[in-house]
Amino acid sequence: MDSYKLYITNNLIAFLAIFLASVAMKYLSGFDAEIGSYLYLPIGAKILVFLLFGRQVLPGVMASCIFCGVVLFSSWGGNFAWGTIGAIMGALAPVISIGVMQWLKVANFSNLENIDFRHVLFLIFFTAIVHALSRFVIYAKSEVFNISPIDFLSHYLVGDMIGGIVVIWTVIRLLPLFVSTPKLDKV
Repeated sequence: MDSYKLYITNNLIAFLAIFLASVAMKYLSGFDAEIGSYLYLPIGAKILVFLLFGRQVLPGVMASCIFCGVVLFSSWGGNFAWGTIGAIMGALAPVISIGVMQWLKVANFSNLENIDFRHVLFLIFFTAIVHALSRFVIYAKSEVFNISPIDFLSHYLVGDMIGGIVVIWTVIRLLPLFVSTPKLDKV
């Protein structure tokens, strides 16, 4: 029963993290589905929750992506099916990136204590590429959006990279202020 509660709790935390990042992004920089945003904070929240909790939070991430797309952004041009596919790809982009990096033995994200920040930066950049390209293919195929490939890809790539770095750097800097670690006394 405890593992079930932990699973639900972790998915709720993931949902809330992405929701809060989406709200912050909406009020800090705005969002337009056809051109993206130069500060796409949800990608950083997605990467962070996958690093912290693993793939088990995928349902919470997907639910938050769909919820935020419909409620906060109304960003799917009235086509819920294409929007849902885009949201699912946005949720899968960090999982795909982490999986490819581990398969190629670039980095092992299973132990948080041994993670090198350079690997996290590469993960952010790789996830931004996967996310931008998947969204571009989905939105171009949908014929709902009138997108310019150069504007779309450049805004999404830059926004994902900056948003990912901002979220993860902020959490790394602020978390020690709220969470104390036990100090060992020397005898």
